[in-house]
Amino acid sequence: MKHYFMIPALAGVLITGCTDDDNVAPENRAHDTFREMYPDVTAVEWERENSYYVAEFRVGSHDKEAWFDGTGNWQLTETELPYADLPEAVRLAHEASDFADWVVDDVDFVERKDRETIYVLEVERGNTEYDLYYLADGTLVKAFPDNDNDNDYLPITLPNGVSQFLAERYPDYRLVDTDVDDGRIEVELIHGKFKREAQFTTEGDWVYTETEVGLNDVPEAITDVLSESEYSTYDVDDIDFIETPEGAYYHFELELGNDDVEIRIHENGELEVLN
Repeated sequence: MKHYFMIPALAGVLITGCTDDDNVAPENRAHDTFREMYPDVTAVEWERENSYYVAEFRVGSHDKEAWFDGTGNWQLTETELPYADLPEAVRLAHEASDFADWVVDDVDFVERKDRETIYVLEVERGNTEYDLYYLADGTLVKAFPDNDNDNDYLPITLPNGVSQFLAERYPDYRLVDTDVDDGRIEVELIHGKFKREAQFTTEGDWVYTETEVGLNDVPEAITDVLSESEYSTYDVDDIDFIETPEGAYYHFELELGNDDVEIRIHENGELEVLN
């Protein structure tokens, strides 16, 4: 099982909780919530991890950890799985991915409060380790180097303004992950068929949203600008749709032989060369 780390400067701002009975000790509320969630568990060991109460227990052949915050509210349950117990969609997706020939070192099934359930594969090749986050349908939503410090499944409670903005701009979005890095709140979500990453200030102000798209997802008005430009014969290596408070644009990475170029095409048709 992993170890988890809080972000001290923001923990008090972003991690919040509530309880119906302030006269009950937090550890007792955590125990009561645990019993409601897992009534048939007969053997459990409790420990403290920073401000969290952690129950270690076993269901069938699977080792589990359930995490509860400082007010006794459930935050996540992590279950260790053998690779063979992964959903077929996840196994097939992984075996067709760029990481197929990497060694799978560990598999976790992670259920989190107000977040999408994920399957996390820790893979390694040589001295390089990656964590891969899959949804149950096999969608790979996140892949990043494992540095033993950033693998924090604990959900960050978003400021109300962030949640409201996301609900209005991306109706019916599915929240995958939240993080705080370099003074920014990063929110990864699924909206329709797209994976998006939205960034906000710690005060909750929207900075931008980045969405990786395919050429077929780009409006014809934008592809027409590209086809009529001097870069019409270049191969498209990557496209990101960037939304900002000032407007939106498509960021293209193009290549032709040994020549690489990055351009932006704004929604008004303006083409901007970046290098």
